Amino acid sequence: MSEKIEIMGISVEKCYAEDIMESINQHWNEDTLATYGVITMKLLIAAQKDEELKEYIETLDKAVADEPEIVKAAGLQDEAWESEISEHGFFGTLFWLLNLYKNRIFILGEKEEDTEKFCNYLKEQYPDIVILGKDSLTDMEADQTDRVINEINSWNPQAVLSCSREYNVERFVKRYRKMMNTKVWFSLGSSLPVFQETGIKSNWLNRLMEKNNFKKLVSQYQEETEKM
Repeated sequence: MSEKIEIMGISVEKCYAEDIMESINQHWNEDTLATYGVITMKLLIAAQKDEELKEYIETLDKAVADEPEIVKAAGLQDEAWESEISEHGFFGTLFWLLNLYKNRIFILGEKEEDTEKFCNYLKEQYPDIVILGKDSLTDMEADQTDRVINEINSWNPQAVLSCSREYNVERFVKRYRKMMNTKVWFSLGSSLPVFQETGIKSNWLNRLMEKNNFKKLVSQYQEETEKM
């Protein structure tokens, strides 16, 4: 039985990696596109000022929490779920599954360099995944959008894996999901190890600032809700 949780007014389903894998297996034979997306503090913060991103999160078939702070923000105490999130269990399980069944995929990024990094990472770590094609979404202009949609549909992949830093790909998925000729879409954001910042000091400081900002916004939201 699914359990809905709410974080700063955004409703998502609480999911373990096992739940998500079961859902993916069911969707391989469905006629409609199923969307899965990684949820981070940064994305939730951005969604507070962007209604389209909020709608994107709430219309995902399954949302994958990627930071333990999200568990606390939802007002939950679930050590098993928190541990799974901390170990990034979803990514390893997903790529293992795609590699095992030699799934045919398409890779989409916001920038060409990110698309290439992601593509090379999969080729090195999971060589049995079949990468049919790849592209980048440099802007949201109509001609660019049509080109990317046509490129994906021409390959007819079993799944699309996307990466992003500024959430243009997430907006793209939200707007055009009904036009995609694929079974499953995985929006992985910038959570993959290949996209993490280099330099321990820089990464630690940015992480700390993000945590503090997130906690502050969660507290403000809770206080405002209690006053209503």
